[in-house]
Amino acid sequence: MYGFEIIIENKNFKEKHDKQYEDWVHSAYDYVYHLERTGQILKTNGRVIVNQNTLSMAVVCPELDSMDKKNCSPYNIEIITQIEKNAGSKIKYHLKGRDADYQNYKLPEKSSFYLLRTGWASPLLCGDTHQPIPVYKIPATDHNELDYDNIYFWNQNYERLKGLWLSSGEYEEFAEQQLQDPFSSINKIGRELCALIEKLTGVPTYYFLHNYRACSKEKDKQRKCPITGNDWYIKGKTETDFIAFKCDESRLVSELSANSSESEEPLQRRHFELHGKMLDFTIEAVDFRIKTNQALMNDKNISENDYSDLKNDTQLLKIIYNYLQGQ
Repeated sequence: MYGFEIIIENKNFKEKHDKQYEDWVHSAYDYVYHLERTGQILKTNGRVIVNQNTLSMAVVCPELDSMDKKNCSPYNIEIITQIEKNAGSKIKYHLKGRDADYQNYKLPEKSSFYLLRTGWASPLLCGDTHQPIPVYKIPATDHNELDYDNIYFWNQNYERLKGLWLSSGEYEEFAEQQLQDPFSSINKIGRELCALIEKLTGVPTYYFLHNYRACSKEKDKQRKCPITGNDWYIKGKTETDFIAFKCDESRLVSELSANSSESEEPLQRRHFELHGKMLDFTIEAVDFRIKTNQALMNDKNISENDYSDLKNDTQLLKIIYNYLQGQ
């Protein structure tokens, strides 16, 4: 993936508080927001830098030509036209180099199947390589095939539910049920999107179903597809595999639970208070997260910020691990 700087110079610059100037700035935010909604840029923090009569925005794109008008929605083409008219100049794009987090990224040329799963650079993934595919590479899915808003807003809502679940607060149980039940509102919408993508592209499209059950590893493997009742565990798969369950009939995939153990006995969850907040953990789940973090920290392509976050998270997890062991 590639880092770009978007530059918009306003040659019709007047006063800083002039309404035309304010409209120009607001239009720049709208422009970037619509680039996100079509997958032309990765999600940003929406920061726009103003230097007198010039606006600049740092963005990351999957391809060198991601921001071309051919990939824009009709709504964003209108915004571009208005920005350039008000500014009296064309929007410019300066290539800054490869993005540090995705230096080895290569857009999949052909996929035998797709996955719909949040938490990645795109919610649409290649089933073979697990690499993200920007949604603008497939036919438009919403508003009479004009844009991808249905995918964008499903992804946003799913991430919000996942945030509630990870917070371990009063909404954790509700969020986990929503994420894990294939018939919940969020998952029904996601499965319908998979069916639509498959119809538009002709590529089998599978929905990733959350799995975080407190059970033995063997019982987890013995579970049937929750929609068809078919066997769907892929023999030989472990907790570190991207996909451990796959049902061709229901178009569902999933992973083995990180909250499982070798024992046939149910996991004993323990509660304790940390910084005034009640937390609920199993020692097996904490140990798995520590090992996962350490593996990610060994990745040579990891950014400095991500490494620091993982290091801090791992230190806290080790404290929790020692507590659960009674140390």
